[in-house]
This record gives sequence, structure tokens and C-alpha cells, in this order.
Amino acid sequence: MANLYAVDYKIRHVTLPAKLTNVATAGGKMRVLYDTYTVVTADLEDDVVFFGRLPEGAKVWDASIYNSATLGSGSTMDLGWQAVVSGGSTDTDGFLDGVPGTATTTTYFMRGGADVHTNNLNAMSNAPVAIADEADVVCTLLGSDPAAGVILQCMVMYSID
Repeated sequence: MANLYAVDYKIRHVTLPAKLTNVATAGGKMRVLYDTYTVVTADLEDDVVFFGRLPEGAKVWDASIYNSATLGSGSTMDLGWQAVVSGGSTDTDGFLDGVPGTATTTTYFMRGGADVHTNNLNAMSNAPVAIADEADVVCTLLGSDPAAGVILQCMVMYSID
């Protein structure tokens, strides 16, 4: 039987001389970014909602978006990030791409759609996502205008330091 080593384990505990691994991956502090937005006007098609800011070097492990009511027929949401300074890393659908807004639901970056047991449409296999530059977490509303009063909730779990 052979011993097999994961990348960081090998760097830290097998290879000599041992090297330190990225603290956001091993031993970093897990943090939560959470915010809500309530639709005030029904004229939001293709608008962008800013939910918070991730620090440079953050590693995103999970993210979710919740809508309290339907956003309209044919509506979708993208969840990702936008660099704070021009020229930085931007991927406005880097966490979730094309989340259906046609029903009340929570969609998860790591686990997929509203019913995590049967709908794995939006599951990502490349977590964690490393955020190279300071970036805003953004949700783009696509397809139709949601009614006033719809609540959007965004949660991002990330590690750093």
C-alpha cells in the first residue's frame, strides 16, 4: 500500500525543507459576508446589486443567493465579483450563473439548486475561488423586472489570514 499526499500536506509535512502553506487554505479564519436588498421599484432588468466587498487574497468556499418571491417569467440571476479598481479580476457570474428567478428559492455555489438532493445545476467543482484583488460581490438581475418588495439575500463564506 502506498502513501499518497495532497498538495499542501506534501509541501508542509513531507518535502524537506518544509514550507508554509497558504493560510487561507490551512488554518485561516472563516468569515461571512451577508446582506439583503429589497426591491423598491419594478424596473431592475439588467441592474446590478452590490452586496459587499471581499478583501484581496480571499478564498471563497461557498456562496448563496435567495429570492423571497418570483423575479418574473424568464428571469435569472448571476452572482460573482467585480474588481474595485480597474484592471483587477472580475467575473460577474463566477459563483452562480443563470440562477432561475421564477420561484422562491435559495441557490448555493457549492451544493447546487434549491433542492440540493435533486437539483445540482449550479454546483461548482472548482472551490475555493481565489479573489486576487479587492472585489465587490455583485448580483446581476437578468430577463425581467421583479416586483417591488422582493427580498434578495446574499451570503458568502470565505477565508483569509
